[in-house]
Amino acid sequence: MADVTRRNTLLGGAAIAALPSAKSVSAELPSHPAQQNEAYVKILGRTDEGRVTKKTRGIVMAVLPDAVVPLYGFRNSESAWWRKIDDASWVRFPSVLSFFTDLETNTFIDTYKSPFNGETVTLTPSFIRHKEGELFTPTGYYYGSMKRRFPDRYPDKPLQINWTLDGDDIRLQRSSNFPPMIPQPSLESVSYFSSASEVFDPSVHDAHYRSAGWNIFSGIRAPYQALGILPGHAIWHFDAVKLDSVNACDADYLERARAYTPLFDQSPELDEGPSFFERLMANR
Repeated sequence: MADVTRRNTLLGGAAIAALPSAKSVSAELPSHPAQQNEAYVKILGRTDEGRVTKKTRGIVMAVLPDAVVPLYGFRNSESAWWRKIDDASWVRFPSVLSFFTDLETNTFIDTYKSPFNGETVTLTPSFIRHKEGELFTPTGYYYGSMKRRFPDRYPDKPLQINWTLDGDDIRLQRSSNFPPMIPQPSLESVSYFSSASEVFDPSVHDAHYRSAGWNIFSGIRAPYQALGILPGHAIWHFDAVKLDSVNACDADYLERARAYTPLFDQSPELDEGPSFFERLMANR
């Protein structure tokens, strides 16, 4: 409720009164790596401690040699628990739970019949959690297990994020930076849209954002191989919004998510066993 009140205030008269000062601060995006990292964390998450949730909707499309075919949709949320670890660095523990939907009705589905080979496949919810946490530092962002295993992929160098400023609009692009540990092609690319008057306001700890992007998945991964899209691949196109609270997710999604797993409302830092990437490397 405090975040909602704060944002309503920003959108009201107080924001208008402060706008010249805020815009003068953000007239030029900072070049210092520590300042960039703080702004980056404020957009993606929060500079104080706690949970941040975004909700996402999207379409899964088969990309064939001669066609692009929409298959089904998905709805998910990503919650991340953030913690500051020193004066300029943060760690987040993300958890993403995706359910699949019918493109026409937007209702949840558990199976899908392929238009290519007639096979009916089970659509298992995608539940990905990162126990070890992702580090956000002035010298880069990475998961510790990945940096240890592939140090050349994650060199320590001054952070230079890919962003631009148009008036009060910040546009920031981010792509996944994972080694080719999974079947290729595989890549996620996301564009975030935020307001400079929020990002560079020192009283704001978690700036609002909207985002859109895509994931590419190899056709040999489940369930795409069973659907018969080889030699093609699948693209997940999505858009998302950062919420004031996890309870702002769609009611039917929340009911399904909390019934699916008690871990939905728990930070992955508390999970048992190896982390997501440690399991991937163990299975190589």
